[in-house]
Amino acid sequence: MAARAMNSSTEEFYYLPAGVLDSSHATDSIIACGWVLDKAIDAEKVKLAWYKLVTHWPILSSRLVYDPKSKPQWMYRIPRTPTFKGSFASLSISESIHNHYNYAKPMDTIRCTIKENPHHLFFPYGPKSVEDILLNDRPLVHLHVTNFDDGALIGLAVPHILCDGHGVSAIIRALTVIMSEGSLPSPLDLTDPFVSYSPTSGAHPPSPPFWRALTPLQRMGLLLRGLWNRIFDNDVENRDVYIPKSEILRLKSQAVDDIRKEHGDDSKLFVSSSDVVLAFMLKRIHTSKWSIRPLNVFYTANLRSSPNFSIPFLRNAVAMIITPTLPVSMVSRMSLGSLGLHIRRTIQTQMTPSAVDVWLRWRLATVDKLRIFFSPWFGKWNVVTNWREMKLIGLDFSGALPDASRSAGETVKCVYVWGDGLQPLALRNWIGLWQDDPSGGMWVSAFLPKRIWRNPQGFGRYLS
Repeated sequence: MAARAMNSSTEEFYYLPAGVLDSSHATDSIIACGWVLDKAIDAEKVKLAWYKLVTHWPILSSRLVYDPKSKPQWMYRIPRTPTFKGSFASLSISESIHNHYNYAKPMDTIRCTIKENPHHLFFPYGPKSVEDILLNDRPLVHLHVTNFDDGALIGLAVPHILCDGHGVSAIIRALTVIMSEGSLPSPLDLTDPFVSYSPTSGAHPPSPPFWRALTPLQRMGLLLRGLWNRIFDNDVENRDVYIPKSEILRLKSQAVDDIRKEHGDDSKLFVSSSDVVLAFMLKRIHTSKWSIRPLNVFYTANLRSSPNFSIPFLRNAVAMIITPTLPVSMVSRMSLGSLGLHIRRTIQTQMTPSAVDVWLRWRLATVDKLRIFFSPWFGKWNVVTNWREMKLIGLDFSGALPDASRSAGETVKCVYVWGDGLQPLALRNWIGLWQDDPSGGMWVSAFLPKRIWRNPQGFGRYLS
């Protein structure tokens, strides 16, 4: 990635190092998130609220600086006087939203639908890559409004080096509060809570479970496997999976019954709806009853429950949990409840304070080293993120309605939350436990090879 020389002047800007955890991964990706609203809104109101937020949280309009020869390599150049250039844009299209965007809708049965990713509607003037931000003097965060005759889209693009999904949630929540109530959020605490985990000279902390260093031969195998996937197995589809409330209840009941049968009626063992839905997804992905290929699942877990954090906290704060290795055939042979329990126990075990301490110290000590969580030769893997607790579909954007609509008591509903990731390598084997629909169902998004989506023993029966 191209480097930019740092300006030594301290008159107009000051520099803040990227957090040690922020700069340890995903420095080349952008998180894109969007909200589909059921009414047109006043883009000028959104703009004014956004400018208030950027003035209050100036890091949102900072510039990203990268110099591979410096320590730290990544920094935010924050303006002392707020600057709004490039941080907001809007577009008006005098047609129905349905003529331009066929977003997924809830259904009465489980359905897998092709997910449209209309970047040209959610952030047509926003950054297309981290390099775009570095080279073209773009602010870190870009907000966009597209108005239609009968609806609106709000898009937000944020580089992952600034924040994770919870940070995205904090930004958009602060904006909605300003629009609705006029009140500003708490100032951001920009101290780095993870700096104390940085390695001392010569430190070699132990590895957390299931992470591995590679020998030169294994590195070669991983490279060849990556080339094979790019040439012969690169037909990946992004689909939305909608699971209605009735099916969520049925799956949860089935999982609870499985646990009682296998562990006794008095069992106090617990699985969440997320555990059960993830188990359902894994069973549809890994249908082989005979494969001995090892499977590991990478699960991101939020660390913000720690008292070390001042809320709101924008920056990255997730641990990378890895499930114990299973042969693929076990996934189809295990009951839904047993597989859900496998996931739940992994989270409980690897999210203890001592386990998180081990993971953080190891992660920051191995930033520049290749570490993977699956067998490089023929291991199977999935990456899972869980955004359900952010409740992004329930945000109230009514403060953005025109004054006449507000005075008439109208409200605006979010009917769909869209998301995507922009990075050099296309996503694959990724599952996002995305949102709880107001109807009680759950949205899941996934990037999987077409052959998996079309497998009649898996998702094939749910395609539309």
